[in-house]
Amino acid sequence: MGEMHPMGEMHPMEKENFIEEVYFMEEEHSVEKYRLLCKLVQKEQFGTEMTQQEKDVAVQSFLAARSQPDEILQYKKRMRVSPAEDCLYPDYYLPPYDGGRKLRLVQGYLPKTNLLYANHCEAEILRLLVRFAPEHASVKDMVRHTLERFRKTCFGNFCTQGECVAAGICVLRLLASVRPVDEAWIAKLLGPLGERFLAFGPGQAASQKGIPLSYLLMAFTDIDNETTKELLGQKKEWLVQLLRKGWITGRLSNGKISDGDTYNLLGKYIIRNAVCTLPEYPEKERYRIYVDDAEGRCYCDIPWK
Repeated sequence: MGEMHPMGEMHPMEKENFIEEVYFMEEEHSVEKYRLLCKLVQKEQFGTEMTQQEKDVAVQSFLAARSQPDEILQYKKRMRVSPAEDCLYPDYYLPPYDGGRKLRLVQGYLPKTNLLYANHCEAEILRLLVRFAPEHASVKDMVRHTLERFRKTCFGNFCTQGECVAAGICVLRLLASVRPVDEAWIAKLLGPLGERFLAFGPGQAASQKGIPLSYLLMAFTDIDNETTKELLGQKKEWLVQLLRKGWITGRLSNGKISDGDTYNLLGKYIIRNAVCTLPEYPEKERYRIYVDDAEGRCYCDIPWK
């Protein structure tokens, strides 16, 4: 039946299948908070300079948007876990829902499970908080508690079932910012994820077996150690091919546009940032990413090496 989670019950992926209808509190500030998160993560990937004032405002906004204890309690009850014992779902930031629908992850992947969506939201907010306000007492306390929570989860120890795999990327991203010296924990997650990354290939540029490629590449870029360099080096030619290929950013000839296509430009930057951790491509600013207005497609002029 798959791996057991720490409470000894069914795997969280299987538990979610029993939840046919869940009612969420749709508060406008939650959606605004999430849009701010996505905007700031995109600025990071685009290499856009952020002022100290912008960082301070973000910290204030995220701290003010922290979910209330009763909201957390009700959410966990809806997820059919014991609030007093749960380690699978957030304790500080609940994800927003648009008419009951999940929004895309910060890099454009549309999550299928609440487990991935909720943990991604909390981990990404905490990652920015610790970047912008590392000495803030509340930030330090939330991060410490969340890492303790992640250690008790299946996905925090690398689970191979469903979107638990992608949830492990959330843990890696937070670890890279908060505890990069915890090499053993990083390696524990990075090893199996690296094996899956090496299985990517033509026709699998977006996701494979529950792993969104660009989200994994963001984690590789954050970690930037010998293991990630070796992994990226093995797939360098394929990644450069993806960069040079034109990806749709505008409307198709039939006038339609996929919501996912709007993230293609961001995806180019994410791939370029990862490739440019390799010694062959030391100056990422030299490799221009642009949109051909006539085609409505984005390209990168990175050379073969």
